[in-house]
Parts: sequence; C-alpha cells; structure tokens
Amino acid sequence: MIREIVLFFIALFCHIAHAHSTTTIHARSVSTTPIDAKTAKQCGMSMLVPNLQNAHDQSIGFGCTGTYRDGNTAILDMDFQYNPNKKNGGERIGFVIYGIGINKFISSGGESNFHPPFNDGIPTLWNGIKYHRSNCGDPVIKTTITPINGSNWHGWIAEEAFQKSRSRCKPDKEYTSRYRCIHVMVGNEKITAQIGGACLLRKREYSLENGFSYDIFMDMLNTLRLSDQ
Repeated sequence: MIREIVLFFIALFCHIAHAHSTTTIHARSVSTTPIDAKTAKQCGMSMLVPNLQNAHDQSIGFGCTGTYRDGNTAILDMDFQYNPNKKNGGERIGFVIYGIGINKFISSGGESNFHPPFNDGIPTLWNGIKYHRSNCGDPVIKTTITPINGSNWHGWIAEEAFQKSRSRCKPDKEYTSRYRCIHVMVGNEKITAQIGGACLLRKREYSLENGFSYDIFMDMLNTLRLSDQ
C-alpha cells in the first residue's frame, strides 16, 4: 500500500513538472533599438523601436523609401505581420513624411489626416481617411481625437470605435473592442509625418503574438524626434 502511495505522488510530481515546463512564459518588458542613422536621415525621423519578432521570426524594423525634400514625400514603413496566414492593414505601420510645417499642411487640406475647422484646438478627421465601416458593414460609432506632444513636435491621434456586430458576419478581430484603430499626425514648423491608419492591440503585450500593442506603439512614439526643426 505504501509503495502504491509513493508511486502515485511520484507520478503526480512528474505531471506537475511537465505542465510547468510546457507553460508559455510571457515577457514583461521589451528592449529597444534606435532606427539606424541612414534611415533616420533619409526620412527625417528617429525613434526607439521595440525588439520584437514577427510571425516569421524576423526582427521588425523601419525602412525608408523616397525623400521628403524638394516637395516630395518619404515613407517610413514597418511590417509587423503576426498572422502567417493573413496580411492586412492591421499588420503594418507606415509614416508618410512631408517637408512642410504641420500648421501649413493642415490648413492646406489635401492629403492631411486632419482638416479645419478646429473645435477648442481639435481639428476634424478627414472623411477620406476614415474607416467608416468594418468588413461586416458595422459602422464607426465614435471618433475620439486627442492632442499629443513630443520632444520637438506636436499633433493629434484619432481613434475610431466600431459598432458591435449584430449579424452572423464575424468581423476581423482588428475591428473589435480588442483593438484600437487609429490615425496619427505629428509635426513642427518644417516637417510633418502621418499614419493613415493602423489597428493596434488594446492590451499591453510584449510580443507580436496577437498584434502590435497600442501601449508599445505610444512608448515608441514618445521617443520620436524629427530631424528638421
């Protein structure tokens, strides 16, 4: 009898040890790396990028194409694909950079994410950049625009919230309350940069398992510095 009891506890201990060995350990922080000097100079922006890996175990990072000088535009782009079987707008962050001051840019209308009129210092989100509806046709029911400021820039971030689906259609998860779909514009007297749209994970997570965390994005944005001022 004693032998059976001993064997039972040995088996139980082995089972618990195995369970602990197969448990996924989630990181509680993430280190960062500066955008390389060549990319920062070409796109006129520098910031600290989190050291995360995408669905293909590749380190994420920004690349720059074009130039924002002489009336042209540059694009600072990062692909953070977290679903190996699907690519969509929720898996990319791209800044479009213009060699024009933010106040002049927003007043000119055109490609600006935000347009006049201003209400207590808050501009209007341009209709042409809005999400409007989810893939299931669920409309945006709320838009929140918040001022943001950095070391040598200021701007706004807009967030759109979608109506909960009332049909049998299952919306892409980026259009659910688990994510925050945003538009960003920042700049100073000489340069403007904006993100047309990105849907980021609402929960703070230090991996790309479920997407790029909004909080991690804001941590990154807070390190942004524009080259021209």
